[in-house]
Amino acid sequence: MQRLQAAALVAGPVIFATSPFFWTNGHYGVNGGMLIALSMVPWVYGLIGEYERLRERTPTAAGLWLLLLLIGMFGTIGFGMQGFFEGVFGVGLDDRTALGRLGEYPPQSVVMLWLPGPTFPLSLLVFGLLLAWTRMAPRWVVVLICLAAIAFPVGRVLRLEWIAYVVDLLVIVPFSQLAWRAWHRTESVATTV
Repeated sequence: MQRLQAAALVAGPVIFATSPFFWTNGHYGVNGGMLIALSMVPWVYGLIGEYERLRERTPTAAGLWLLLLLIGMFGTIGFGMQGFFEGVFGVGLDDRTALGRLGEYPPQSVVMLWLPGPTFPLSLLVFGLLLAWTRMAPRWVVVLICLAAIAFPVGRVLRLEWIAYVVDLLVIVPFSQLAWRAWHRTESVATTV
């Protein structure tokens, strides 16, 4: 299970990073939206493995972070589904039709998208800070995760592909290192048993 979670720490960010390649006029579309939503499953599965490690050192903070992560996952899947359905129904590709329609449902839009959406990058920032506090990752990994978390919304809100590619790379590099460490941690545990 630990190796699956280690692999998921890479798979989630990589799947997520492929989504801008499918943007249409700055919108996720069917394929991009599907990739955004799909990426959350392995990514959060991998992060739950990291939660288990954090919980040993700081149970309360780790538990609150896990809740934040799950809310962020919900919001990210919501935005992916929004892009998917915009593409399926052909709205919002050349204008802001779909976002304009969300204004007709303010409380529901706030609960479904506007509050949980920014929570995922916030959860990445908190994750980086927890890793720094517990010293469970190299400093450069912590710095890249925190930078990526701060830059994450910029890449998605501005819908500039080159910014999204750079930010996604900022995410993939530290998560690949975490995955590498998690994979080898399971080897060292297996050899000591």
